[in-house]
Amino acid sequence: MAFIEPVVLLEQATPDPGDYHPEPEWYFLFLFQLLRLKIFGGELGQLMGAIVLPGAFMAFLAALPFIDTNPERNLFKRPIALIGWIAVMVFILVFTVSAIINRDFLD
Repeated sequence: MAFIEPVVLLEQATPDPGDYHPEPEWYFLFLFQLLRLKIFGGELGQLMGAIVLPGAFMAFLAALPFIDTNPERNLFKRPIALIGWIAVMVFILVFTVSAIINRDFLD
């Protein structure tokens, strides 16, 4: 196909993005906002903010059934699991809303 239909090259590629501001989908905005914090600057900070901290949250959520071994099935009678779930969801909600609010300041 390359011999039959030649490829028309566009402009030369440059590292300057111009007016384009890459942004993830809404369900990853909390991670995007987390990486904007000054504490997660630099290579080690970005590793901590992009891999270690979200991985620790996911591991915590996966470990909650093993941490709280109460046989009660009602979620409101399992305070450790309920508080852990609420803490993670509040974190995600606050950082997502913060990313949406700060979106206008990036342009």
